[in-house]
Amino acid sequence: MRSMKCIAMCVFAVLCASVAFASSVGIVDQAYVKEHVGKPGFVLVDVRSPEVFNGESPKKGIKGGHIPGAIDVFDKEFDSMTQAQLDSMGLTKDVTVITYCNSGKRSGAMAKKMVEMGYQSVKNYKGGIIDWQKDPSNKIEPMAK
Repeated sequence: MRSMKCIAMCVFAVLCASVAFASSVGIVDQAYVKEHVGKPGFVLVDVRSPEVFNGESPKKGIKGGHIPGAIDVFDKEFDSMTQAQLDSMGLTKDVTVITYCNSGKRSGAMAKKMVEMGYQSVKNYKGGIIDWQKDPSNKIEPMAK
């Protein structure tokens, strides 16, 4: 009986550890984004509004537009989207998703939601477009208005 309890506790510990490991959001930097954007199995998601994604500046000192290769999934509309809609945008649960916004806060919240939905590999680009625009060689599409 004692060995059964020990086995049950070990199995429980392994299950808890695997859930905790699978449900975390990774934090990535600019170098990681540059290395992975556009590669098969990776989807870069700008969570800002369509207006900002398409070139409107969100606030003084922050360029409008998006990192080349990104898709726009506005965080305020995300909760109402179906999995079929997300799948049609390339956001299937078998890809690695990299989210970003202006600084990483809103994209981090969306990344956590995606993990809760069952996405296995979700990363948040902490620093977002503010960090991206610090390097003058980094492109932003379309050209900021």
